[in-house]
Amino acid sequence: MANANVDPNVNSVTTGVNPAFIPTQRVRTTTTLDGPPATAEALYPPDGPQPPGVTPAATAEMEEQSNSSPEHGSGIEGEEVVWEGRYSLKNFVGRITVRVLLTIAWLVLAVETWGNGHKDWALATIVLGVCVLGYWGVLSTRIAQARYGHYYRLTNRRLFVSTGVMRRRRDQMELLRVKDVYTRQSLAERWLSLGTVVVVSTEHELPIFYLAGVDDPKGVMDLVWHQARAERDNRSENVHPV
Repeated sequence: MANANVDPNVNSVTTGVNPAFIPTQRVRTTTTLDGPPATAEALYPPDGPQPPGVTPAATAEMEEQSNSSPEHGSGIEGEEVVWEGRYSLKNFVGRITVRVLLTIAWLVLAVETWGNGHKDWALATIVLGVCVLGYWGVLSTRIAQARYGHYYRLTNRRLFVSTGVMRRRRDQMELLRVKDVYTRQSLAERWLSLGTVVVVSTEHELPIFYLAGVDDPKGVMDLVWHQARAERDNRSENVHPV
């Protein structure tokens, strides 16, 4: 018996696939102003989206940034050297004076010994000459160790102290952590305008820096303090509330 409600315009075709479950592919088309879509491409590449930083160019750039020199690395933009100093040679004025007087005395003795024929003084004069020469050698070694074993550098952000000749140690202190600065001078050092600048910070590992034997210690003390104050004021101005 025929069904009276069957629409004659619809072909009655029996299939084994439910149209609601036919798989579809989402595509993205590019529309042009001149006509129909030019091309149709998949929304994602076949291998999926590519995360940033995995391309060869990006990897090379990251390696270059990580291997950059500390003088031009990140975080020190605008850092400038304000002052540099070493252990002053004026600290050895007294010891040099003593050795000069001993050398003059030995020369007078040598002239008297060999000029006037005092042969019995010859051995003692030679021994004294060797002692004076060794005295100068010890002083020369100490001058070299003090001069080249102490190096100080102050920037507008950090203070560096380098010590040692054969085995060099370099320490740094951020000026933001400077808590106090003062000088220490003896009577002779005040006459020669020498002294030690002591910088105290809030660090627990290395709280005190000693800038020993510097010229014009009061000027260095004022310079360190003013740079520390300027750095704190600059950081305070750059802090914005969240």
